Amino acid sequence: MTKKPILVASAVAALSFAGTAYAQQPPDQSTPIPAGLQQSAPVGQQAAQGARRTARRWGIGVHGGVGIDPEIIDVGAHGTLGPIFKPNLSFRPGLEIGAGEITTFLAINLDMVYAFPGEGANEWYPYIGAGPTFGLSHRGFSTEDEDHVDTQGDDDRNRFDFSDTDFNGGMNFVVGMRKSSGIFFEMKATAWGVSNIRLVAGFNF
Repeated sequence: MTKKPILVASAVAALSFAGTAYAQQPPDQSTPIPAGLQQSAPVGQQAAQGARRTARRWGIGVHGGVGIDPEIIDVGAHGTLGPIFKPNLSFRPGLEIGAGEITTFLAINLDMVYAFPGEGANEWYPYIGAGPTFGLSHRGFSTEDEDHVDTQGDDDRNRFDFSDTDFNGGMNFVVGMRKSSGIFFEMKATAWGVSNIRLVAGFNF
């Protein structure tokens, strides 16, 4: 009767020793992980990071609005390249067309824009900018000579057309508000050249 506890204790000790030895055994390296599976995760991460970098660096947008002085209807499109030098600084080249009763212009804008930080899609964040502008402007008007009467007694109103097309250079100054969703409103003032002030709304894709 006294040998049974001794046998049970011996069996328990043997099982404990075997379990400890198995736990300390190094993992089996005989079956390597396929190279394709090893590289799949890093390649996917690199592709995602590349897409995010591309989205940050490139963009396009459109806008439309009115000019105050002179009075015009203004439309345009622009691209966005950034960040440049600083995280919130971007280069915004654009093409702008304005047409009114007297003035018509076509301008190329080379603006640098600083956008104040903001992440919430439902919040408005300010931005400022400045840059050179180059373009063509045309001013035209007509007058009528109401004093001239022909020999038949009928009014013969002669219309004189005056027009002037110039190449202009100037400087843009921009103040605006934007949302992370892409909507923006801005005021753009141009000094020198075709001096005017425009109020526009637009969307950045």
